[in-house]
Amino acid sequence: MAGLDSKAHQAQDSFAADHQALDPSHGSHSGQKSKGSSVLESELNNSLDQSLGKASSAQKSSSQSKSSSQSKSSSDDHDHAPVTNGQSTHISLEGLEPVKSFNSSQVAKVKTAEDLVNQVGGDLGDLLNPGGGKNTVTSARRNDVVFGDGGGFNTITTGEGKDAIVLGKETTNRIFDFDPTRDKFILSSGLKMEDIFITQGKNPGKGGLNQPTDSENNALIIDKNGGHILGALTFTKAAALSANNFAQIDDSSIVDFVKNDAGFASANGLTTRQGNGQINGTTQDDKLVGGAGDDFLYLGDDSFSVTPVKATSGANEFPFKNDSPGTTDLKAELKAGVLRIDGTYRNFDGAPLFSQGETVIDPKATILNGSDPVALINGFLKVPQDVEGNKISGTHLHFSPSGDDRGNFADATVVRYLTNTPTDAKSGTVTGEFELTPEEQAAFLAGNLYTNLHTNVDTDGDGKAGFPTGENRVNFNKNDIQFDT
Repeated sequence: MAGLDSKAHQAQDSFAADHQALDPSHGSHSGQKSKGSSVLESELNNSLDQSLGKASSAQKSSSQSKSSSQSKSSSDDHDHAPVTNGQSTHISLEGLEPVKSFNSSQVAKVKTAEDLVNQVGGDLGDLLNPGGGKNTVTSARRNDVVFGDGGGFNTITTGEGKDAIVLGKETTNRIFDFDPTRDKFILSSGLKMEDIFITQGKNPGKGGLNQPTDSENNALIIDKNGGHILGALTFTKAAALSANNFAQIDDSSIVDFVKNDAGFASANGLTTRQGNGQINGTTQDDKLVGGAGDDFLYLGDDSFSVTPVKATSGANEFPFKNDSPGTTDLKAELKAGVLRIDGTYRNFDGAPLFSQGETVIDPKATILNGSDPVALINGFLKVPQDVEGNKISGTHLHFSPSGDDRGNFADATVVRYLTNTPTDAKSGTVTGEFELTPEEQAAFLAGNLYTNLHTNVDTDGDGKAGFPTGENRVNFNKNDIQFDT
C-alpha cells in the first residue's frame, strides 16, 4: 500500500518532537513540519469561522450576512509563505474560559464490558487500538470504539455510526469529524469528569493539517491536572458538547479486558489483525491493533466511495464573492493511499491563474474584496511547488470543511497543486494525482479537503479578467464521502 510506505514514514514527525507544551512549564514546542504534510503557509488572515460564530477584529468590522453561509473578509492577500505551526499536547489553562463542565454524577457509568459496548448503541462494529506512538486511525459506517489512551498522539476519523473514543492520561487525540449528536468520549485511566476542562481554542493560526491543536476552530478537552490536551475536535463548537457525549470508567481492568481478551473479540464477531505500520481493515467487523511505533489503522479501500462534486460561482461563493458564471465539476478517488482528482471547468471569465506564466495580476482583473494586487500575486509566488514537487497553478487542494452541517471555513494553506489545462478561453480540465500521508487520508475521509480554482488573464476580452480572490470552491465535504456497510 502506498499510504504508509517508506516515504510516508519519513514524512511523519516523531512523537517526541511533538510532545512539547504551550505552557512554559512543559517546554516550548519546536513546531517541526512533516515533509509529507501540508505546505505550511500563513493563513487567510481574516477568513470567517461562521460555524463557531467567531471573528477577528478585522472581520467584525466587515459586513456579514446572517441569512447565508456566505461570508467574506475585508482583505485577503493569500500569502502562502511557510509559517511554523504544530500540534502541541499541553496547554496553559491561564486565560481560557470553561465553556462546559460536568461532574461524574451527570454522565453514564461504565462498569462492565457490556456497558462499554452499550455506549455505541449495543451494536459493536470495529475495535481500533493504535497503541503508542504518533498514529492515524480511520473507521467507517459501523459503531466503533477507538482506544485513544496509549500515551501517544492520534489523528482520528470516525466515519459514520455511533462512535466512542476512550481517553486516557497523557494521550492526545485529534478527531477530524467528531459529531456531538452521536459520538462520545469514555474517560479511563483514573480520569474523572471533575478533572476535565472543556473549552474553545483561541489560537488564530492556520497551517492546513498542521494547524495548532488549540486552534480557535477546535473544541478542546483538557486534563486540568497538568494541562494535557486529551481531545482536539477540529471544526467543532465546545458549546455543542453535553453530558451525553461522555461516560466514565472507574475500573481500568474493563478497558484491558475489551482490548485484550480473545473471547470478547470472538463473541462480537471481530477478526483480529495486529502489527506495525499500516494495518488494513475490511468491510466486516475488525479488531485492529497497532504497536508501540507510528501506525496507520486504515478502514480499507473497499469501505467507501466518493460522489462527484460541483461548484458554481457568483455573489454567494465562499469565502469571496465573484462576478463569474463559471462552474467546476470534479471526481475523486482514493485508492492505495493515492488521491486522483479529475474534472472540468466551464464558462469562466478568465484563464486559470499561472497558466500562461504570468507574475502580475491582469490590470483588468476584478478584485472584489479589496486586496492589494501586488501582495496577492507575491503571496502565491512564495510557494512555487508543493511537497510532491507539483508546480504552482491556480487550482489548489486545501484543508477545511465547507458546505455541510459544520459550517464554512477557509484556510489558504496549500495541501497540493492541481494541473489546469485550458481547452479554450473559458474552459479546461483539472487533474491531480497525489500520494497522501495517513493524516491527509484521514482528513479526506472526514470531508475536510476542498479545491479552489482561481482565474486571472482576460483572454476573451470581456473586461472582467477572472476573479483571483473570488475563488470557485469545490468541497469534498462529509456529505460526499459515502461509507459502505
